[in-house]
Amino acid sequence: MELLSPAGNPELALAAFDGGADAVYCGLAGAFNARMRAENFTLETLGKLIRYARENGKRVYVTFNTLIKETELGSMFENLAELAKLRPDALIVQDAGVIYTVKKYFPELKLHASTQMGIHNSAGVKVMENLGISRVILERQITLPELKKISADSNIELEVFIHGSLCCSLSGRCLLSGHLFNQSGNRGCCKQPCRRSYTANGQSGFFLSPGDLCGLSLLDELCSINVASLKIEGRLRTPDYVWKTARAYRTLLDAPAENRAEAYIEAENILNTALSRRKTLGFYDFPSSTPLIDHKTPGSFGIQAAVVEKSTRRGILVKTTSQLHLGDRLRLTPPAGGDGETFSLISMEIAPNQKVLKVRPHSRIFIPGKFNAKTGFLLTKIGENGFDFSRQAANLPDLRHPLDMEIDFSAAQFKLSANGHTVERPCDFAPAEKHPLQKEAVKKCFSEAMPEPWCAGNITVNIDGNFFVPAAELKKIRREFWFLFHDKLNLDELLTVDTGKMEAFFRESSAEFTPEFQPFPEENFFIPGFISENDLASYQQKISAAYRSGIRHFKIAHWHGFELLKDYDDITISAEFPIPVCNSRCAALLHSLKTSAAMAAPELEPEDIAALQKHSPITITSANGQIPLLVSRIPLKNGKWLDRNGNSYTIVTRDGISELYAD
Repeated sequence: MELLSPAGNPELALAAFDGGADAVYCGLAGAFNARMRAENFTLETLGKLIRYARENGKRVYVTFNTLIKETELGSMFENLAELAKLRPDALIVQDAGVIYTVKKYFPELKLHASTQMGIHNSAGVKVMENLGISRVILERQITLPELKKISADSNIELEVFIHGSLCCSLSGRCLLSGHLFNQSGNRGCCKQPCRRSYTANGQSGFFLSPGDLCGLSLLDELCSINVASLKIEGRLRTPDYVWKTARAYRTLLDAPAENRAEAYIEAENILNTALSRRKTLGFYDFPSSTPLIDHKTPGSFGIQAAVVEKSTRRGILVKTTSQLHLGDRLRLTPPAGGDGETFSLISMEIAPNQKVLKVRPHSRIFIPGKFNAKTGFLLTKIGENGFDFSRQAANLPDLRHPLDMEIDFSAAQFKLSANGHTVERPCDFAPAEKHPLQKEAVKKCFSEAMPEPWCAGNITVNIDGNFFVPAAELKKIRREFWFLFHDKLNLDELLTVDTGKMEAFFRESSAEFTPEFQPFPEENFFIPGFISENDLASYQQKISAAYRSGIRHFKIAHWHGFELLKDYDDITISAEFPIPVCNSRCAALLHSLKTSAAMAAPELEPEDIAALQKHSPITITSANGQIPLLVSRIPLKNGKWLDRNGNSYTIVTRDGISELYAD
């Protein structure tokens, strides 16, 4: 089973690998990834990390998991073309327009469905499988019994979260940050309003801030389920957190049966030193006796380290509540939560001009610097010193470019094709008595000793016959291949975006449509955005009954709807949020699934919708009626809410789902 860790920058990736992670997930700076506030990667540093991972038996997944507007399709294509050259182990995607584009133009890239797609039942998993997705990262708000059922009925890889922050909302359905700050979480810019204080029915607290997931005690049970990967959340965390969480879970994963009890204690002790919020089992044991939300606990993660007693032009005077050490990472925030300053502790004074290396709890110290702070502000420790991987990151190997090869071997001939060129030579190999040539031996030989700037990409080997090739002779053939190919392999040619592909994509995406709008019958059946695994069978029965009664139009609000309707041919389908339609390539994919109309994503501006409508092959309508800003399985306090700016909200609960609406 794979252990997957976050990597907000190269140092975090190396901390994860050093801690014991099998793989990391990371994003490109400025390129459609859901943690735009992280430092992220350039194409060069990502390429270096991918090479390092390949050479060390590790894997790198790239997050390309935000929603993409129509006007950004060109930039999306160019970024996909660059990533196709680097060949990460997979792309993690949310927007169906990316799925459509990759499958048509970059089929060499593997795709994982992001948790932002909100897949939460086996019907949704089947739709992703049919779209060519190789792995689904499941919604975090599914229970352990539901996971077991989904796993038993799924044919592709499943990935689940094992540790880290939890969102109050179902994935992909939180519009709160976009509503309040015009900073959409679905576009990688979440301002985390859920971690702030609210007033509900006269009582103040952090009513939308769940504790963190810690699944250590569930590890054995998760390993017994058909799950491919265990994921640790935290691309905005620090190297010490990434290293400790990876080391803790690796310790228990690798422990032999006779040492499990001791390994569990060791892993738990490691996690107790990793800074986080209050630990919970998340939704795995939901509903449980332990509430996921404790409204009295501040929403920020880490350990409260100090309270500001005075702020001056030179710095802040604080009283500590825990130990501080130079090099710690700290965050300064208002007591009600919200935006804060993050900084490294590089100096502190116990008295004027008396600097210290560390201080104990209940000490008064002065921290020099310019801070936007007031009396009562909180200082939270979010990272500890002693976990510096910057030197290792600076020494990552140079970027190399993957070269795909197709090798045809027979007793009489060797032929190799790469980058549009072919070389061949005659051979004369004797029939094998004991050890015939094997595909894996050829792949291994041609993956090694590749000259700069190349590394092995996908190697396809075809062996015709049963013959023996000595290892020394195989290496000789490899050397001859590189000598013959020396002048034929053109790096610039390989790295240039295929102009034919680009022209075809821009021609397709710039085509204009005026779909004939056919008003749908008022009588329809609505398939909601959340159907638990336990309720799938009853919904199939309801759909069948609706069809028998004469209903032929179905509205669907999630991907599982396509699987539930697959056996009905003479129906019309329209799609609604939370199937997020932001661009015409997403609309094209929906069109291929026999969808006649779709609602534009509610966070789009009017000009975005107009551009989408111009190029969409299906009818696009604007969002109408009230759409909840947040949807959760957590029971939220019903009634009126207020935020600290006086904005009012209403909580409505129906069928076990809480919805937050702006008044």
